[in-house]
Amino acid sequence: VRAGVVSCTELVQEHIDRIERLDTAINAVVVRRFAAARERARAADEALARREVWGPLHGVPVTVKEAFMLKGAPSTSAIPELSDYVADANALNVQRYLDAGAIIIGKTNLPPYCEDYQSANPKYGRTNNPFDLSRTPGGSSGGSAAALACGFAALELGSDTGGSIRTPAHWCGVFGHRPSYGLGHIHGHVPGATHRALEPKPRGAVFVRGDPSFHHDVAVSGPMARCCADLELAMRIIAPPEPVMAQSGWTFALPPPRATDVRALRAAAWLDFEAVPTDREYLALLQAAAESLQRAGAHVDFAARPFRSDEDTAKMREVCRLTSRNCSLRGAAASAIPHKAWMANEVRRNYMKESWARFFEKFDVLLCPVTPVPAVPHTEVPNLERAHSGIGIPDFPDLDMGFWNILPSVADLPATVVPVGFTATHGLPCGVQIVAGNFQDLTSIEVGRMLEQCNPLTRYVPPPG
Repeated sequence: VRAGVVSCTELVQEHIDRIERLDTAINAVVVRRFAAARERARAADEALARREVWGPLHGVPVTVKEAFMLKGAPSTSAIPELSDYVADANALNVQRYLDAGAIIIGKTNLPPYCEDYQSANPKYGRTNNPFDLSRTPGGSSGGSAAALACGFAALELGSDTGGSIRTPAHWCGVFGHRPSYGLGHIHGHVPGATHRALEPKPRGAVFVRGDPSFHHDVAVSGPMARCCADLELAMRIIAPPEPVMAQSGWTFALPPPRATDVRALRAAAWLDFEAVPTDREYLALLQAAAESLQRAGAHVDFAARPFRSDEDTAKMREVCRLTSRNCSLRGAAASAIPHKAWMANEVRRNYMKESWARFFEKFDVLLCPVTPVPAVPHTEVPNLERAHSGIGIPDFPDLDMGFWNILPSVADLPATVVPVGFTATHGLPCGVQIVAGNFQDLTSIEVGRMLEQCNPLTRYVPPPG
């Protein structure tokens, strides 16, 4: 766009054409804003003709998860009680994408309340995995990942509590980043962080949620893309402090990566766990990715763990289970354990955070699975009644699907997912999770970039057809 090779109008129209041609089978982009996108693209071209650049995303077609408020568009999170709700404001990070010059062409599908490893609901229907229509793209940012995989958008904005960015990225062969807690603002996310009793504050021709500091206990928003460079670009756009904190004098700059030369990287690789074993074909891809870093000169320790003993690991697993059960975006009424038990679990979470901090004194990142298995078939079975299977491992309950995802979430850590190839039997995409220390977001993204350079399977591959 900047070089004049393609106009903003042409680029937006090309993405619209792809959606209209291909999305019937996928059902990823469920709210379409094509007329508004064409109008904004014309304005973007006129701005460039005047040598005005709106920002680093000038003219870039993007989609955002339906849960984020976009003024004038449905923003319901597929919650039946909000079925007719149309946002009167922009979510904070939606506005930051717009301020950077992005053109929002639509919103993508999700499960009700953002609570499932599938992306299906009565309002918008079911989203299919573009690599196998009989399987789910993941959830809850499943429409986001499917849209990126199909080339319907160049960048996405997802949200993540227990893997809602990372699981779909893994299952659809794209890149995703869960920011450190505090950097992935969810102001204007439905549900979880919207103060409906407050009037939105004016910002030019639109309204932006400018609510006081309000944080869901685990949830963050974060970028999804088709390469690590775009994840970093998006993080630099969305990471600055929320408005109320900024107005009070808070400033923040993302720390530089702890290693930019692969030969200086200190990585631990925890790729399998007896209590939650990894699908054997997926495990082979993870092993190959870790070994590619090792061959490139990185120090990779396959025995190191963030917890000191089997007993600590067992306690950590129980913390993950309890947190996973109680980080519902439905609110306090959905909590499955008493408040006293929740507070005791919070104390254990702090212990986990200390263990992670000690671990990251010795290592820059931890490489681990995203889920135990690649993408699973669609199912109508309720979450807690489901059992999943993988190649060479026993069947396991749905609660264990989130073990690897909730592990960094409960400690407020950043985690990046990048592709590592396809399974041999079913040809399903897989990703590795790269966990870094608190606020070391650029470190986990940089290690993903190292894998792009040294592992030939760490790249975006379009779905068949």
